[in-house]
This record gives sequence, structure tokens and C-alpha cells, in this order.
Amino acid sequence: MKPILALLVAALLTQPAFAETAREKANIATVRAFYEAGLNQKDFAAASRYMGDRYIQHNPNVPDGPEGFRAVVAYLREKAP
Repeated sequence: MKPILALLVAALLTQPAFAETAREKANIATVRAFYEAGLNQKDFAAASRYMGDRYIQHNPNVPDGPEGFRAVVAYLREKAP
């Protein structure tokens, strides 16, 4: 039983913990571009290219939709330039 367990552990340790597919990598790049444009650069127009009509804001103090995110970006431009 121990040799089988050792082989199983060795097999698990040699596999990558998280193998990204090409689509997952593209999705990650899209999310990073959205946040870079919207939150870091505070550029709503650039960030809005990545948004659909149904943007869901997870902050309960901000309304859903593109206009809610526009308000967040405007707030950040004013309060955290």
C-alpha cells in the first residue's frame, strides 16, 4: 500500500497546481486590462470597452450597470488622483 501512496503523491507533486487554458489566459488578460484602465488609470472610456450592458457591481454601495462603474471612476479621479 505504501508504494502506491508514494507514487500517487509523486504524481500529484509533479503536476502543475493550476494549468491555464488559452481561453483562461485570455480571460485573465481581459480582466487585468479592465482593472488597469478603470481603476489604475481611472479611464472609464477605456474600461467600458470590456463591459457589457449587464455589469454587476459587487460593492453594495455602488449601483449595478456601466453608470455605477462610471461613478466609481469619477470618485477615484477626484478623491485618489
